[in-house]
Amino acid sequence: CTIRELLRHYPQTRSVLDLYGLKGCGGPEGPAESLGFFARAHGVELSRLLQELQAASDKPVQAVSQGTSPADTIYRRFFRAGIAVTLTAGAVWGALLLITIGLKRNFTAISIFDINAHGHAQIFGWVGLFVMGFAYQAFPRFKHTSLWNPRLAVLTFYLMLGGLILRVIGEPLHRFAFLFCLGLLGTVLELVAISLFILIIAKTFRHSQKPFEAYDYYIGAAFFWFFAQAVLDLFHLYMTTTASTKTTLLQQVSTWQAPLRDLQIHGFALTLILGVSQRFLHGIYGFPEIPRRRALGTLAPLTAAVAGEALFFVLFRQTGQPLHAGLMYACMVTIAVSVVV
Repeated sequence: CTIRELLRHYPQTRSVLDLYGLKGCGGPEGPAESLGFFARAHGVELSRLLQELQAASDKPVQAVSQGTSPADTIYRRFFRAGIAVTLTAGAVWGALLLITIGLKRNFTAISIFDINAHGHAQIFGWVGLFVMGFAYQAFPRFKHTSLWNPRLAVLTFYLMLGGLILRVIGEPLHRFAFLFCLGLLGTVLELVAISLFILIIAKTFRHSQKPFEAYDYYIGAAFFWFFAQAVLDLFHLYMTTTASTKTTLLQQVSTWQAPLRDLQIHGFALTLILGVSQRFLHGIYGFPEIPRRRALGTLAPLTAAVAGEALFFVLFRQTGQPLHAGLMYACMVTIAVSVVV
């Protein structure tokens, strides 16, 4: 029996399916998937689901609301904006920068501020907006609950997108005082959006009263790095755009840009992928469930290695001590081993 067949004959069972995360998925008729797949994907025992559906089907048919709340479709605006950003400030601008380098046969033919604004659009626009939209849609369903404060979640979209636009425009043109202030303002707005986003997801998890699974700790660690990289990004933007000499600028970039990218990619993106994949590979695709002890035992060295990778790079740049370089490479190896495990 598929969900569509069930809802067609017993519309009163929708409340049970909505409880476990159906809510707007598949349109008014629901998705064309089996109850067994739905149970596995949404983390509910099939026998329990069937019992509750049987009890609901025995009740009289009442008017069933098929409307959707803002929380059910909020991901769409994030996804569309993410696609728009990556096709403009991401792909197109990146191509133009490469063409400029090729025509002038010089890697320094383009400004570091153009490069950083382009990279920022990819991390905060393409990755950040997609992660936020996905989290608002999927994470409440992981916990069989509703998104906490959908209106505030919508506000985070406008804060994030507005901040991104101001930053991408303001950073390359920071020599104009007004645009310098707009660039900083945009970065602050992004930081506020990320902080509110983390608060909303934390409140959603708390209100579900569900126990924390191993993958939840990966998600928590990833969101910590999401916030930490936003703080470091604000610092890096200010220091690069206010550098008084080319030497000062070069020192700032050579010391802090690599750690920033480490926190963004290894801390935020990689950790989130590893966490969400534990939920999806098992629930959606039927892979064996990863033992909790192994999952948490891998997260601890991974998190420490991400922090160490960034810290020891900065220490090596400031002191020149080979020991710090060795510890940095040890952290890189630890990250690689953690991913393999």
